[in-house]
Amino acid sequence: MQPAPHVSVLLNETVGLLAPAPGRRFLDCTLGAGGHTAALLAAGAAVTGIDRDPRARVLARERLAGHADRLQVLDQTFADAAEGLAASGGTFDGVLADLGLSSMQIDDGDRGFSLRDETRADMRMGDGCAVDAIGLIDRLGESDLADVIYRYGEERLSRRIASALKRARAKGIESAAGLAEAIRGCVPGHQPRHPALRTFQALRIAVNDELAELERLLAVLPRLAAPGGCVVVISFHSLEDRLVKIAFKTQQTRGRWSEIARRPVIASDDEVAINPRAHSAKLRWARRAA
Repeated sequence: MQPAPHVSVLLNETVGLLAPAPGRRFLDCTLGAGGHTAALLAAGAAVTGIDRDPRARVLARERLAGHADRLQVLDQTFADAAEGLAASGGTFDGVLADLGLSSMQIDDGDRGFSLRDETRADMRMGDGCAVDAIGLIDRLGESDLADVIYRYGEERLSRRIASALKRARAKGIESAAGLAEAIRGCVPGHQPRHPALRTFQALRIAVNDELAELERLLAVLPRLAAPGGCVVVISFHSLEDRLVKIAFKTQQTRGRWSEIARRPVIASDDEVAINPRAHSAKLRWARRAA
């Protein structure tokens, strides 16, 4: 099945904060299908885009081919790329990171991100991951697996679920749908959301080392922003948002930012109606003094 187009969240708010214009340079740390970058390029700016997902890079290059003279695409994790750019003294008029999983990754049935996928639960966003989700489940002991599910999924039934996943693997189950069904059996009664969502989030975060990547990016963001430059980070769950909030506040107290968002920007009801993924999005921004 062809993945559905990814719809960029909080696009107008992001563009308004970054204020793209001819001659201005931006860093998109999570290029994806290029939705945010397309808006920056359309305003005449130049963009360096980063994505660890080779399929996303191909799609973005195709979508943005008309602006190839102002687009550079880096095939690294955003932490590796950002640290390299900071070390070389590179600065940008604005930096964007739209975190988490894109809809095109969820809808790509070969990746095993979705609860409905009948394929192997892979969950790797790109190259460089030590193991996929099945490998992670197999490698960890039941107690350590429960800790991962609790820490990254904030799942209170983590120990029961870890046990169920181990039993499922003992039976040879490796599909995402099969694992989701095993988890469903751990949660009694009717649930408004699928009971495997938190566990799948935890496995994906662990496989891709997402929180460590984010911490590394946040540490170098002040060095990447030119004077007067703005950085925008969009997160989709409390673990990410907490890291961003603390980092921005700490860096402001150390004089790295002249101004930071007092509270997160969230999507309007109209945007959520069009794009339900925007419901959990929180945008935080910080700005260097001019």
